[in-house]
Amino acid sequence: MPGALRLGLIVIAISIIADQTTKQVALAYFKTHDAVTVLPFLDFTLAWNRGVSFGMFGDGGVPAWVLALVSLAIAGFLTWQMLRSTSRTGVIGFALIIGGALGNVIDRGVYGAVVDFILLHYERYSWPVFNIADTAITIGVVLILIDSLWSKPASTTS
Repeated sequence: MPGALRLGLIVIAISIIADQTTKQVALAYFKTHDAVTVLPFLDFTLAWNRGVSFGMFGDGGVPAWVLALVSLAIAGFLTWQMLRSTSRTGVIGFALIIGGALGNVIDRGVYGAVVDFILLHYERYSWPVFNIADTAITIGVVLILIDSLWSKPASTTS
């Protein structure tokens, strides 16, 4: 897809900038404040994730540099997939995942853990605290699934 690299790089850059900017705002705010309720189901609070998604492997058994290295390897593979994608939806999906992964890798390199600050909850149920990078990754996965389910297969010539 012509322009896939350009589109992908723009989406990756926007994802990283949005993620890192919101994390810096959260870190600055929570130096002097406690958690804040934004909506009845949404709080902003500071949490340090030393693991991966939903805090898995956060018990200290896997060093941050190992998680960062694995994330970079996956980002490399996803970049290759992004460049092979034949649709804008696929390119954007892969780019969102890459941008989100790199945003969290930056945190691991700087802090040794990922900065999370968004808490969704309803009554006694609470989703694990997350960040904009996690949101980008989730939206990227959904876009890739949509693209794979609704894209037309390439025609073959015999």
